[in-house]
Amino acid sequence: MKFLLHFPLLKGNNNLRSKQTLSSIVTILVFSTLVVFMLATISSSFFSYHSLLKINEFNKEVSIEFDDGLKNETEIMPSTASVKKCDIFSGEWVPNPDAPYYTNKTCWEIHEHQNCMKFGRPDSEFMKWRWKPNECELPIFNPFQFLEIMRGKSMAFVGDSIGRNHMQSMICLLSRAEWPVDVSYTDEFSFKRWQYSNYNFTMATFWSPYLVRAEQVDSNGGLINVYLDEFDEKWTAQIKEFDYVIINGGQWFLRPMVFYEKQKIVGCQYCSWENVTHLTWHNGYKKAFRTSYKAIMSVGNPKGVTILRTYAPSHL
Repeated sequence: MKFLLHFPLLKGNNNLRSKQTLSSIVTILVFSTLVVFMLATISSSFFSYHSLLKINEFNKEVSIEFDDGLKNETEIMPSTASVKKCDIFSGEWVPNPDAPYYTNKTCWEIHEHQNCMKFGRPDSEFMKWRWKPNECELPIFNPFQFLEIMRGKSMAFVGDSIGRNHMQSMICLLSRAEWPVDVSYTDEFSFKRWQYSNYNFTMATFWSPYLVRAEQVDSNGGLINVYLDEFDEKWTAQIKEFDYVIINGGQWFLRPMVFYEKQKIVGCQYCSWENVTHLTWHNGYKKAFRTSYKAIMSVGNPKGVTILRTYAPSHL
């Protein structure tokens, strides 16, 4: 099992080094919340998961200082201390008797339909695992430390329910330090914004399961029109505001779809139309990501860091 992610190597004593260090630390912490979230929401199919990577750049080694202890005080990871290189994406799942770090009883952000125990799940052992890299230990997620690092910054989750649930997990993990205030512009559940007032840190979620413009043609669950070369402005028009953007997609591309490019049908998936090219979901998936990359690059946000989580395993 292997994850791919790039962290810039720490070299030199300048502002670039500070930015690279901060990006590395934030991505490590986001990865930690991802691990906790996935264990809390899906079952054993997660053990084949292999899809965290940073857009455009890949590297097997991570340069970061590890600290196994969870500190109550607000503290920033040192960036100038001795650095240990570790490939955090090669390892194995090991039992973690201390997990889970939150439940539906301790976190209101776990909604009614997400409460597995209420609806009859008899065991909780599926949540008691942690990811153990071969060469080091991942630090336990520290909410105080994370919020201090993210002071004055913002983070957005773009994609389907996996991304939205990732933000919910983040809220639950951070609740030990502070509960957020709802500062959403809309009442829609799929477009929420939360602010941690004491740290001036904002998190948002944008519902965009195809990452590009899409329309439900048939309200009864029939074909979906997916415009592979058009931005979904529900998120692309606002993404410039955010320092960190985590995008994901995959599950929705397995549905019946009609693919458009330049406003013309170029193919379809799971359809019975004659004289129309039948394409696989990989085709639409690949082109949707390319359009998303173009959207991100076009906003001209040099300070932004984008993390891509690709296909997730089956989930309920």
